[in-house]
Amino acid sequence: MDDGRASFTQIAKTTSLTTPTVSARMDRMTKSGMIKKFVPILSPGSVNRGMAAMISLKVKSPSAERLANDLAKLPEVESLYTTTGQGVTMKVALDDVAGLQAFLNRSLLARPGVSVASSQIITSVVKEEPTPILPASLTIDLRCDYCHEEVSRARPYTIVARSSRYYFCCKTCRNAYLEKFGSRLAKSRRG
Repeated sequence: MDDGRASFTQIAKTTSLTTPTVSARMDRMTKSGMIKKFVPILSPGSVNRGMAAMISLKVKSPSAERLANDLAKLPEVESLYTTTGQGVTMKVALDDVAGLQAFLNRSLLARPGVSVASSQIITSVVKEEPTPILPASLTIDLRCDYCHEEVSRARPYTIVARSSRYYFCCKTCRNAYLEKFGSRLAKSRRG
């Protein structure tokens, strides 16, 4: 999805689902925590945010996770990752180089067991946008629009009417659906 402002109707047309189905799925994904939040992605060059830097830390104590959680609360920290080998890597946004040095001294070096492995000032941003991370095992629970049984075929039987697509588990259900709603579907195709 390239447009976070797309309406449920627009998403439904793109995905060949009904608008209520899109709405229900978005609601379910938001409530389950799969979608954390909806935010604009600003072009890095359009916002004067001073300077940005990547900082890698070496944490001597076994509390890298706790340190990461503490650092994540700091307003200068844009993103933060725990890494292999008791490491923490973060991206920070600051006003200038003096602000970077003050941040290192105040927020990082003052902590026991923490040392800065490296810090790099970001001179230009080539690409900076989140990628949707979906597990390879993600499946869609597709139900037959006639008998409501699970559609287990890789290529289900379908009927397309305007911006909606109806799915069926077998030819029998597809034909029964057409028999029951065929005239209504024909009107919607014409009108």
